[in-house]
Formats: sequence, C-alpha cells, structure tokens
Amino acid sequence: MSTVTLKDLKKTYANGFQAIHGIDMEIRDGEFIVIVGPSGCGKSTLLRMIAGLETITDGELMIDDRRVNQVEPGKRDIAMVFQNYALYPHMSVYDNMAYGLKIRKKSKEEIEQLVNKAADILEIGALLDRKPSQLSGGQRQRVAMGRAIVRDPKVFLFDEPLSNLDAKLRVQMRIEIRKLQRALKTTAIYVTHDQVEAMTLADRLIVMNGGLPEQIGSPMELYDRPSTTFVAGFIGSPAMNFIPIQVDKKDATLPSGQKLNFSAPSGHAQLLLGIRPEDIEITTPELADLTLKVSVIEPLGADSLIYGSCEGMKEDLVVRVRDKALVQEEEIFSVRFNQQKLHYFDPKTNSRLP
Repeated sequence: MSTVTLKDLKKTYANGFQAIHGIDMEIRDGEFIVIVGPSGCGKSTLLRMIAGLETITDGELMIDDRRVNQVEPGKRDIAMVFQNYALYPHMSVYDNMAYGLKIRKKSKEEIEQLVNKAADILEIGALLDRKPSQLSGGQRQRVAMGRAIVRDPKVFLFDEPLSNLDAKLRVQMRIEIRKLQRALKTTAIYVTHDQVEAMTLADRLIVMNGGLPEQIGSPMELYDRPSTTFVAGFIGSPAMNFIPIQVDKKDATLPSGQKLNFSAPSGHAQLLLGIRPEDIEITTPELADLTLKVSVIEPLGADSLIYGSCEGMKEDLVVRVRDKALVQEEEIFSVRFNQQKLHYFDPKTNSRLP
C-alpha cells in the first residue's frame, strides 16, 4: 500500500514569499494524481516538497503511515522523472538504469534482471548499449522512466516530463505513461501546465492557483462543474466562454441591452454566464439566444472554431462547429445555447453559484 497524505502543507521562503498556502488531501494507493496550473502557481514546488528537494515550512507529509518531513530524498522510497531527463552522458543506457541499484548494493544478477525487465516494458532493450547522445528525445525519456521503474518505488513523481518533446511524441508518450502506471499499479504524482495532458492522464486533478488548490476532483468533475471561473477557464480547450449579464428578476440581458432568450438565477443583479464552445450551436434567428458577427474562423480539421463578436462583450464568443461552411467571415449569425450546460458565477467572488 502506498498512500501519500498532505496535512495543511505549507512552504514559505526566507524572503517571506509564501509559495504554498496550505494543502490537505490524501492520495490513494495506485492513484494517478495530476497537479496542473499556470507558471508560478506552486505546482512544481509542491512536487519538490513531496520529493524532499524543498523543505516543508509547516504541516505534515506522510507516505503510508510514515512522517517524512525531515527524511532525506533517497530514503523516502520515491522515484522522480525530470523534465530534462537527467541522464549521465558518459554512461550507457544500461548503466544509467543500473546506477541507482549499484549504489544500493544490489547484486549483479539482480541488477541485470531488473534492468532487462524494465527495458522490456519500455521497449528499449535494443538501446541498452547506446549513450544518451545517440538517442532521440522520446528514447531518452523512456530511459529516465526505466531508471525510475527499476527502483520499484512506492511513489512515482513526474515533473513536466514531456515538455521537451514535439507535439506528436507528447501524445504518444502520454498514452504510454498512463498504460505503464496502470500496469505497475504504482501511486503517481504528475506535474504539468498542459491541461489536455492533465485531463487525459489523471484519476484526479489538483488545479493550483497562487499557491492554493483551487479545486480537486476527477477530470470530468472539474470539466462539468468547475467551482470557480479560474478552473472553468483553465480546464477545457478552448476555454469556457464568459458572458457578463444583468438580471432583473429572472430576465437576463447583456450590458448592451440585448435580451437573452432564457431565464437566469434570481437574487443577483449581475452574473457571469459560462458556456463551453461545444455547447453552442448555430441556429435560425427565431430560435436564437444571441446574435454574433464572425471575426475569425479557425479550421482544425474535423472541427472549426468560430470567433464571434457582440456589442457589450469585451471578448469574442468561441463556437465549436463541425461544418465551417455554415458561416463566412464578417457574416452575422445566430446561436443557441444548450440549456442543460449553462454555468453561473458570482462576478465578485468568481465562485460558482449553486
């Protein structure tokens, strides 16, 4: 069993900057947790605290039932895969993977068995005699993962391991990491700024914002019911649309005075209406919730994104459609919202309304 428990974990640097303001959660045995957020949100700091590379200012970190706040990184029974691979350039692939086992005084026979097993899993058996300089980026990342696997750790830690790869290879390696974690059934904590990566890998997500967990939950929980405008705008690609509306009883209007063709929750004079691009469809004027003017059309292959402007809205509304030929640039068109997919937020607190 390999659980990781964070009890009001905090990090404050010597200059007074508080990077982590307090996190409470339990990571279950065999769970794949992804920490996601923009640059500077504290996600890598949190991972480094779990790894023992950053000191913990306050709170408790438990791996299984063992408090590890003061335990050296090498004694926490974790393995970390870094963004830059961190391979020894003068060593062969085999020696890179075996190095940690040699330090732990494993026998030659056991080392050979463990390295060959990991190489088979990662399909790098033919590369064991090569040096890192003779490998592609994806192969180097596999070697770095193999070095972690041979240790048979309680917890895998990944610090943006795919950020140096090209887009196609990122997709391939993303799938392989998920398959590998499922096969090994090892608890994994993964840091990324890429929300697509986060959505496809995670059992649960931690969305970080300013040193705090903005929301914790499964990818679809965060997608379907984001707790704040930050989560709603960060999770999902393209991001959720936000429309400022004024509410009189239950009648909703734009700041321009254009009335929307549906009612809004009462009790708030102003609201932010959230709607995802895929929950908007082009319709006829008589069925329209909103009329827009096409600013830009972005063809993506099977889908297209239509950016439409509207008086009283600072930003274009994004609509995802299957057929880009439905409208042309500069054309006026009508859209209808999926009434079951509307999200309402308080513009003062940015929090989701019940």
